[in-house]
Amino acid sequence: MASILALAGCATTINLQALRAPTLDTLGIQRLAVMPFETVSNTAASRNTAQYATTVATNRIQAANHFTLVSPLIINDARRRGESIENYADALFTGQITRIIDKMLPKPGSRYVDSETGEVEVDIDYYLEVEVELSYFLVRVRDGSLIGPIIRKGRGSDEELFNNETANVTTVANRVVDDLLKMLHHDVAPYSIRISRSLEKESNKALKPEMDAALGYVKGGNYVAARQAYLSIWESYQSVPAAVNASIFFEALGETRNAADFMRDVLGATGSPLAGNTLTRLERELAEQAAVKRFDDMRSPAEKVAYQAVSEVYKVLPREARLWIHNNAASDQNLVNNVIDNMTAAFLSSSVTVIERQMIDLVLREQNFQLGGSVSDGDFVSIGNLAGANIVVIVGITGAGAGRRLQVRVLDIGTGTVIMQSGTGSEWSL
Repeated sequence: MASILALAGCATTINLQALRAPTLDTLGIQRLAVMPFETVSNTAASRNTAQYATTVATNRIQAANHFTLVSPLIINDARRRGESIENYADALFTGQITRIIDKMLPKPGSRYVDSETGEVEVDIDYYLEVEVELSYFLVRVRDGSLIGPIIRKGRGSDEELFNNETANVTTVANRVVDDLLKMLHHDVAPYSIRISRSLEKESNKALKPEMDAALGYVKGGNYVAARQAYLSIWESYQSVPAAVNASIFFEALGETRNAADFMRDVLGATGSPLAGNTLTRLERELAEQAAVKRFDDMRSPAEKVAYQAVSEVYKVLPREARLWIHNNAASDQNLVNNVIDNMTAAFLSSSVTVIERQMIDLVLREQNFQLGGSVSDGDFVSIGNLAGANIVVIVGITGAGAGRRLQVRVLDIGTGTVIMQSGTGSEWSL
């Protein structure tokens, strides 16, 4: 979990990144085949929309970076041979376009005066409205059990009329499908969200200097010092607002369990409703984390260490970060590329800009430069500037065997300084 400071009016808000479990219970599913969407009606518009929905669903699920996707051709071939598809997939994602309704609806057009009658007339134009309903679910291969379904429906319209009416219906229907499936990854895989915590104000004016001093640490980005300052105010004056703020920084620093334990003590000491509400919120968050951990426990070491890296890097990113993630490993290239792929997907899902590898390659060719093991920080800064990055995340491996760990270094291109270096704890083990 990482945090970003935001000022909204007079309130100071701490934005945190948090993971959530998917809507559907996809625990244990690693190999997933996205089967073509089916249709209830056999119209051209329905067939075209089903084909488009299949493409969108595949892209959404692939972007979640949680499953190994299996081609539906492999599943169909196995079925034709009478072979068990359990050898190839854990589950099948199946969707259906259950309804497409298109209507031409009137829309008042321009007003004009009839030259013969002198009466005001109104041109009547028509526009196309399309309603789409679809559903999707997963089927576990081992026992045929269903997970779902999810049913969604929506409408779209187009005020332009085309000669090819079928193409026009399909165009609008596809836009509706885009909207209906935009949150598909939330239904099938763990996902990242941003949650906000507002700092409390102390009504006791005598504590204002100390509360202001603590807020100064917050605005300076020193969350460890801010937490300690609020803890000191709580210990000295039993200020519940200060205690709540301290709990926020426990949470912002990834210590939600400590935040809950602390607020439980505050509630016991004061009986404050504010402390009680904060504890309830923290317990809900712990329950969310426990649900996600069930999925996390089944991830590969590369996926786990990638999440660890993203969590730590996110803490030091500027507000408008543009990342270049560089594979600096001397060996285990495939493993490091796997980690980087997972990191890239996580950053993109949190709306962090990641510079494409093709852009870096283009800069290297134009500069006739080869990235080797002796690249200096100055070289990284120069290349990053040319590629439009403001942060370089340098990823490598240190150690071997049981001692092999991911090594991550974050370089601020603007200042040329290292702003984050990974540790040697077990959380970095590969």
